Amino acid sequence: MGLKYTLAAMDGMSHAALRSICFEYGAQDATTEMVSAIAYARARRKRQPILDAQLMRRPEETRLAAQIIGCEPEVMAAAARKLESIQRFDVIEINMGCPARTVVGGGSGSAILQNPQLAGEILRAVCDATRLPVRLKLRLGWDEAHITAPEIAAMAQEAGCAELILHGRTRSQMYRGSVDLDAMKRVRAAVTIPLYANGAVTKPADAATFGERVDAQGVCIGRAALKAPWIFDDIRRMERGDAPVQRDAAERVDVLLRLGARMCDQKPERLAMCEIRKFCSWYLEGLTGAGEVCSRIHRVEQLDELRRVLEKYLNGLIAANDVQLHPELLPEVTLDTVDDAARRCGCSVLL
Repeated sequence: MGLKYTLAAMDGMSHAALRSICFEYGAQDATTEMVSAIAYARARRKRQPILDAQLMRRPEETRLAAQIIGCEPEVMAAAARKLESIQRFDVIEINMGCPARTVVGGGSGSAILQNPQLAGEILRAVCDATRLPVRLKLRLGWDEAHITAPEIAAMAQEAGCAELILHGRTRSQMYRGSVDLDAMKRVRAAVTIPLYANGAVTKPADAATFGERVDAQGVCIGRAALKAPWIFDDIRRMERGDAPVQRDAAERVDVLLRLGARMCDQKPERLAMCEIRKFCSWYLEGLTGAGEVCSRIHRVEQLDELRRVLEKYLNGLIAANDVQLHPELLPEVTLDTVDDAARRCGCSVLL
């Protein structure tokens, strides 16, 4: 049986609209944006609809995990029970991997890697609280001198976790530098439950090699899928030996319009149009006139306006017989190029 390819949780990014597009391109699993356990477990009636929208699930999503983040075992357990009760998810995922300063400053995310005892308490509390499979997302450790992932992974298996997602960097690395394959292999050796490797995919050719080098059951893809949700289809084509598909302007515009419409199903139209800007920068990069059309999209506030701008742009490219990407207009593909494009739109990406 081949490797399984999944979409990682990304704060502010892995909403139902994007996830559904990735599933249509062949993703086999995905995770919601992270949800604060304390906010969800103790939500008042007025706050609940906002959280429910964040936890929306579309029909295209065949296997979906709800990710919770927090540092209090009893609150994490309460959130897991509540998520199970709404009968919307297939898996509960515990976040011990987020490196963001605002998260670790409150003792959550990868901050927990500094305290294996607390990690074990959280894992046991959540596994005992729900009948759904529980998955742990973690990093290697806080820094190179404190690689705690093998110990915590073993605790997760003992507590009853069904799967692990392992990002191959420490918290101190954030997203800089290379993943530590040797340390990832030590985590793999510490458990027998399925492990998904995360943190080293920038293009389709990276995926299978990464998974095989770690002896993983699958590969979890984050920022590379933001810029190219069709990466899941590209990977499978490569595995079958099929010729690669060039994603031309027509396909990219179609994906943007589907994404925009689905985002409007989830949030107010004006907000959705603000958030679509970063995706336009990613998907249109390398096409003639992309910068100009993205500038126009920055002034769009309604889905119909977005449709008119993109269709006019596409018709111009078709008339000029210029619908293919121009490699010379593309930056070198790295994990940082996704962040760079997001910052130009006033956004950032957290995994």
